[in-house]
Amino acid sequence: MTDNSMWEHPANAPILRHGGYTLSVIDNPTPHAFSPLPPNDRTRARQAAESLLTVESVGAELGPLRATDIDVAPHHTRSDLEQVHIGCWGPVTEITDAALADRTGFVCLRDQAEELSKAYPNAAILGSAWIDFSIAYSAYVFIHPSGPRLWADGYSGEGDWDVRDDSVSDVIAAFAAAAGLDSGFDFDAEPGYMQYHAALEACLSALMPRERRELMLSSFRVTRTEEAIGDLEETWLDE
Repeated sequence: MTDNSMWEHPANAPILRHGGYTLSVIDNPTPHAFSPLPPNDRTRARQAAESLLTVESVGAELGPLRATDIDVAPHHTRSDLEQVHIGCWGPVTEITDAALADRTGFVCLRDQAEELSKAYPNAAILGSAWIDFSIAYSAYVFIHPSGPRLWADGYSGEGDWDVRDDSVSDVIAAFAAAAGLDSGFDFDAEPGYMQYHAALEACLSALMPRERRELMLSSFRVTRTEEAIGDLEETWLDE
């Protein structure tokens, strides 16, 4: 059993970087006229937390959190890295986990997205993670159950991005998301300048309402796997 003694940094060690990390699972992704999403299902949220690759066990459920509050950096100290935040609203599951972002290629984001795609073959998987190293290091994943998928990661404005599978045009078509893009969106931009975040938002907006003020998240204290602890410390706590 991995426990807090595996961490090299004390619980109050400050997080040294800013970043973001969200992965969404949307069942039967068909664009439609939206009704408000139902309240968070806390039982499903715990089950989702227990299934994460970076989590060995799930302990206490902490106080609920508004989904809009997670947009402000939710992690400030090492002890915060022992939390995950999950909303389960009807067909939508949204995972916010700092372990999805790592400085060595966002392997966890990619692996977790693939695991969810296998577990929920009829669901769309959409996610992103980024870390501010003075230049933003970002990753994006798009998986549509009909087949099209796209992975991209790299430094903003740099040329050596890792881009795999299909094109932005392919995934936008699969998600019927073109209406959500600005008219000036450049599908032919180089990866370092491609507006992947805009494409991700367009796909999400095609499948679910984006109004979040009334949505609540479940927050859990978790025990991390040994591998996750090493990655979290290297990414968020080491100079």
